[in-house]
Amino acid sequence: MSQTPKLTLPKELEVYRKQIEGTIKPFVKISASKRRTTLFQSKFAGDPYLPKTTEHPKDANNKPMKLLAQINYEEIPVLKEMPTQGILQFFISAEDDVMGLDFDHMTSQRNFKLLFHPHIERDESLLISDFSYMYDLNTDYFPIQHELALTFSVDYEPVSIEHYKIDELLETVDLNLEVSDGEDVKELWEIYSDTFLGDGHKMGGYPFFTQGDPRDSQKRYVDHEILLLQIDSDDDHGIMWGDSGVANFFIRKEDLLNLNFSNVIYNWDCY
Repeated sequence: MSQTPKLTLPKELEVYRKQIEGTIKPFVKISASKRRTTLFQSKFAGDPYLPKTTEHPKDANNKPMKLLAQINYEEIPVLKEMPTQGILQFFISAEDDVMGLDFDHMTSQRNFKLLFHPHIERDESLLISDFSYMYDLNTDYFPIQHELALTFSVDYEPVSIEHYKIDELLETVDLNLEVSDGEDVKELWEIYSDTFLGDGHKMGGYPFFTQGDPRDSQKRYVDHEILLLQIDSDDDHGIMWGDSGVANFFIRKEDLLNLNFSNVIYNWDCY
């Protein structure tokens, strides 16, 4: 992994460089492009890798869920604590008007589901290839319009503005401090937010929210520290969460190391 780069900071934050750079984490940046993929490749939407011995995940109404994302870990740069092989899949209910979200029980996989395949079956004759049983689903609520192929690169970022630990991580930085550029007066948090929002598609690093970090208000989830996946709204590629929102999946470090994906937070919010 390449050396951590020096951050480019607005002049108002330069005095706090040491504190901000102390929060830097690597993450895997995800870039999407509209093209067909194989059953094995990483993707947003499209057809899943699914051995014939594996049942297609179903929602609370016993309808097959639609593939939201598929990550083949053999294709991504090595990132600490993330798997180095296997395929992880994210399914959500295609017909649910809140896109699989359970506001009260964010880890309840009733209308979303994660599947992990630690060993990849290369014999395509042993995989499901006919997904015609999905054709009758009403996908009006589904957030991704078409299949997208994914590519990956490593990047670095400091703590994002809405992260539930920002006050702890930047405890010596007064983000409520007012500064002037000669014309406008702003608080430092506005400048920080403009610079380090945490948006985009990614794995690892720090998340982006439009309404705030649910781990801040629901303390039972504070151990879900690792950003397993973030999918942002992306007009150019036909991705839209409500009104320009974002979706995140969080996992506990212990669960990730044990490849246990049964206790994952799924959250999305919008403006």
